[in-house]
Amino acid sequence: MAKIKAINITNLSGEKTFYINQAILNKNKGIINDRYYENFKNTYEQITLIESEKIDIFNHNRREKISYKDFRRNIITSGIDLNQTINKKIQINDAVLKVYQLCQPCKYLQNKLNINNLVKLLVNKSGVCAEIIKSGKISTFDKIKIIN
Repeated sequence: MAKIKAINITNLSGEKTFYINQAILNKNKGIINDRYYENFKNTYEQITLIESEKIDIFNHNRREKISYKDFRRNIITSGIDLNQTINKKIQINDAVLKVYQLCQPCKYLQNKLNINNLVKLLVNKSGVCAEIIKSGKISTFDKIKIIN
């Protein structure tokens, strides 16, 4: 069963991220109280998601213990292959997201985590970017449903 394992935000760009139990997703704006709320370059960058399983594999293969939140994605999922949701809509409670593309790792994250070749190691394994097309409230452990 696909579900939310954790919700992760930060109020200011560059600051540490932190977990929250619930979030309000506003259509065309983002996650209330997140650093990118109404401050994104492209509509498909309103929210990011990553699979906990991919982080677990990364940590296992590298013998690391990096927290899910340190990968700086908003929603940490379990039980869903997010790469298969590209160009599809997913629903969490009343909120609906349109997944547009893979969210590739960046040099910023590589430097923040101090892991050489992180960008190369996480290509196509670093989650997806999405637009909020219907507002709603989400919580940890809510089910995720692909709707088309």
